[in-house]
Amino acid sequence: MANPERMAVRRRRLMLLMTCVVLLIGVLVYRLVQLQLVEGASYKELADRNRFEVLTRPAPRGRIYDRNMQLLVSNRASFGLYWANLSSDEERKRRIAEQLAPVLQMSADEILKKMNDANLGAIWRPIKNGLTEQQVAYVYEHAAELPDVQIVSTPEREYKAGTLAAHVIGYLNSIDEKHLEDYLKRGYRRDEKVGQQGVEKSYEQDLRGRDGAFRFMVNAANKPTANIQAIPPVPGNDLVLTIDARIQQVTQQALADQVQRLRSQGVRTAAAVMMEVETGKILALASYPEYDPGWFVRGISGAELEQFIQAEKNRVIQDPEVPGSTAKLITAIAALQEGIITPALKIYDPGYIQISNDIIRDWQVHGWVNVVDAIRESCDTFFYRVGLWASKWKPGMSYAELQQWENGARTEWMKRFEQYQKQFGLGELTGIDLPNEVPGFLEDDGRLPVVYYSAIGQMERFTPIELVQYTAAIANGGKRMEPHVVDRVLAPDGRTVVRRIEPKVLNTVQVSPDVLQIVREGMYQVANHPRGTAYGAFAGAPYKVAGKTGTAETGIQGFDNSVFVGYAPYERPEVAVAVIVPGGGHGADSAVIVRKMLDAYFARP
Repeated sequence: MANPERMAVRRRRLMLLMTCVVLLIGVLVYRLVQLQLVEGASYKELADRNRFEVLTRPAPRGRIYDRNMQLLVSNRASFGLYWANLSSDEERKRRIAEQLAPVLQMSADEILKKMNDANLGAIWRPIKNGLTEQQVAYVYEHAAELPDVQIVSTPEREYKAGTLAAHVIGYLNSIDEKHLEDYLKRGYRRDEKVGQQGVEKSYEQDLRGRDGAFRFMVNAANKPTANIQAIPPVPGNDLVLTIDARIQQVTQQALADQVQRLRSQGVRTAAAVMMEVETGKILALASYPEYDPGWFVRGISGAELEQFIQAEKNRVIQDPEVPGSTAKLITAIAALQEGIITPALKIYDPGYIQISNDIIRDWQVHGWVNVVDAIRESCDTFFYRVGLWASKWKPGMSYAELQQWENGARTEWMKRFEQYQKQFGLGELTGIDLPNEVPGFLEDDGRLPVVYYSAIGQMERFTPIELVQYTAAIANGGKRMEPHVVDRVLAPDGRTVVRRIEPKVLNTVQVSPDVLQIVREGMYQVANHPRGTAYGAFAGAPYKVAGKTGTAETGIQGFDNSVFVGYAPYERPEVAVAVIVPGGGHGADSAVIVRKMLDAYFARP
C-alpha cells in the first residue's frame, strides 16, 4: 500500500508541474499575440525589407509659366546610371569602375567611391545623372560585362528661357552639408537637387513632386530576381508668374545696353522693377549682370562659375543703394503732413545754402520755388531748409544749445521722419515672395549733417523693390501693397487652381490725400513740364508719366547713382517703376530705361 506522505508529495509536484506548464503556455500565447497583433506590422515591414529593394523614381518638378502662360521652365527626360551594391568583391568593382571611367568621363576612384558610399542607398546607388545618348548606348551594348548596373530615366530641369527672369526663377543645386540633415528629415534624398534662389527656392514645397519607385524582389543573396511593382512618381505643382516675359525681355535688354554704354566709366551693375500699383503684382524684375539657371543642370564650368558669382545677387531685393533725390518725395510728404511747410510756401534758392560755416552748393540756381517746383527741378536747397526747419535747428547756437538740440528736437524729428519712411516701405522688408530680401536703412550718427542730407536722400540706402513699393503707395492713394511674383499655383494637370496669391495691403499710410496729391503734381511736372528733370525722356510718349529723378553721390568722385521712380498713366495709375544704375550718372539717364519699359507695357496686345 502506497505511503500517504509520498502520494501527497507526488500530487504537489504534479500540481507544480502543471502550474509551470500553464504559465509557460500563457507566456507563449501572450508573446504570440504580441508578435501577431501588436508587432506584426513592423515585423512584416522588416521581412519585406529583406525580400524587396527599392529604386527611387524621381518626380518631375512643377513647370513655371509667365502671366500669359508662356512656358519658361519644364523638364526633359534624362538618364542616370545606378550601381546595385550586391557584391563585396572589390576586384570586380574595380574592373567595372575602370571600364566605365572613360565612358562616363570620371575617374575609376570617383566611381568606386560612389559604389561604396552607403549614404547614397542600401543597394541602388547613383553613379552619374545626365548621361548622353552615347553613354546610354554603351551601357546597354555591354550589359553582359556590367552586371549590377542599371540605367533609370529621370526628369531633368529645362530652363527654356535662358537668362530671362533668372533672378525671379532661381536655380537648382545639390543640398549642402549645412542643411542636409533638415532636408533628410523632410523626406528628401541625399542626391536630390533643391531650389537655391528665386521661386525655385521660395516655392520649393509646391514645385517638388512625390517620388515613385521600382520595388525589386531579391533572393537570399540579396540579388534582384524580379521587378514586381512600379509606383509612378507624382509631378510637382506648376507656377504661373506675374511676370510678363515680353516686358521682362525689354527691361533686361535696356539694362544691358545702358551698362555696356557706360562700362568705360566703371558701371557694372543695374536693377529695374515694374509693379501693378493696385495689386502688387510684379510685371518685370531684372538684375544685371545675368546668369543662366541651366548652367547648374549638368555641372557649371569655370567661366560660367566666374560669371555666376558676379550675377547671383538679385540687386532688386538684395542691394540697397543711395536713392538720391527720389527720396525727396518722402521728405515733402512728411513736411507737408507735419505742417512744417505749406503748398504755397516759397523760398529763394541762389544756388547754394550756408549752414554754420559750410557752404553747400545746389546743382543749379533755381530762384523762387515752392514744394511742387522743388520736386520738378530737384532743388536741393529747398529740401535742405525743410530738414533744418523740421528739426528746429537754428544758426548761431552755442555748444550747450547744440548738444541739447542733438539730444532733443533733432532726435525727435529723425525718429518721426524714419517712421514716415517705414510707412511707405522704405527701410522695411517689402514681403516679396522671393528669398533672401535685404532691407534698406537710414544712416544716422546723431549729428547735424544727417538732418539735411537725409532730406535729399543722401543718408539712406534703399532697394529698388522698396522704391517701387513706396512709389506705388503714392500713386494709389496710400496703400502699401505686398509685392509678389507668383500669381497662382496649378495642379500638375496644368488647369486646376490649387491657390491664388491674392493682393495684400500691408498698411495704409497716415497721410492726408491732399498731401499725396501735391506730391503727385510735382512728380507729374518732372516728366511733363519743360523744366522737369525727366522731360526729355518722356517727350512724345502717348501716355502721361509721373516720376522723380535721383542723382545720388556715392562718395566716389564721378560715380553717382542714376535713379528713377515713377508711375503711369498719371490720371489712372496702373504700374509703378524703379530703376537704379550704380555709377550711371544723372537720374534722367535711368528715366530712359523706364521709357522703354513703359513703352513695352502700353504696347501690350
